[in-house]
Amino acid sequence: MGNSKNVSGGLLAAGAVVGFAMTDEGKELTEELQKDLKTLAKHLKANLHNLEDVTKESFDDMVKKVVDKYAEKKEMAEDAKEALIKALQSKWKEMEKEYLAEKEE
Repeated sequence: MGNSKNVSGGLLAAGAVVGFAMTDEGKELTEELQKDLKTLAKHLKANLHNLEDVTKESFDDMVKKVVDKYAEKKEMAEDAKEALIKALQSKWKEMEKEYLAEKEE
């Protein structure tokens, strides 16, 4: 189980740059959003077990709701929020794989 955290952490860090322009502002935003992305990914992974039907659609809906709530608290810009949603939704396969592996244990 320890390995799955390392793998998902690396994948999530790589996904954090999706959708960001690599300007000076983009680099700063990326670093900050990587932290947000890791926090949100942990929250999503924990809540995956609460879904009645774990599908791509239900996962995408959960991502939108979680990011919307998080973005509201942090007063996050719309483009940053959308970038987080895209990055997290792109990790569906990895999250599903981890979810199924944990379910089998």
